[in-house]
Amino acid sequence: MIDTRIWVLALRAPVAEPGSPLAVLGERARHFVLRERETGTMLFTPQLVAEIHHVLTSRGAHRLPATAARDYLLELLGSRRSRLRPLSRRGLARALNLSAQSGIHVWDYLVVLPWEGEIDRLVTMDPHYRHPHFAELAPVENPLGLWRHEGQPLA
Repeated sequence: MIDTRIWVLALRAPVAEPGSPLAVLGERARHFVLRERETGTMLFTPQLVAEIHHVLTSRGAHRLPATAARDYLLELLGSRRSRLRPLSRRGLARALNLSAQSGIHVWDYLVVLPWEGEIDRLVTMDPHYRHPHFAELAPVENPLGLWRHEGQPLA
C-alpha cells in the first residue's frame, strides 16, 4: 500500500521546478510508483483515494485540475493490478480506538485498516506510520528517505 504523499509527489514531479526539492523527491517517487505499478498489486481504500484527490486538487502551487485528478485515479483504480476495499463497521470502531490510544489522526488508520492482514508493506514518508500500531500491520518502507507529515515542507 502506497500512502498519499508518495502518489502526489509522483504525479507532480513533471511540473516541478527543476532541481527543487519537489522535483528531486517527485522524480524518485515517480520511478518508485511506476516500478510498483508494473510489478505489484496496488491496494486502495476510499479514504486513500479521497486523500490523493484532495491533496492533488487543493494543496500546493502545483494543483491539478479536478478532472485530471479524477481521470488519473479512475485509470489507476481500473488497472488489473489495483484493488479497492471499504472499511467495515468493526474496522471503523478499531480505527477510532487506535486513534484515541495513539493520538494519531483517525485518517491514517482509515487508509490501512481495511487491508489489515493482507498488506505486505506500507510505503510512506509520513512519520505517523512509524508508530507501533502500523508496524504491527506491515513493515513500513520509505523509499524517499525523508519523513514529513502532509503539509510539512519538503526542504
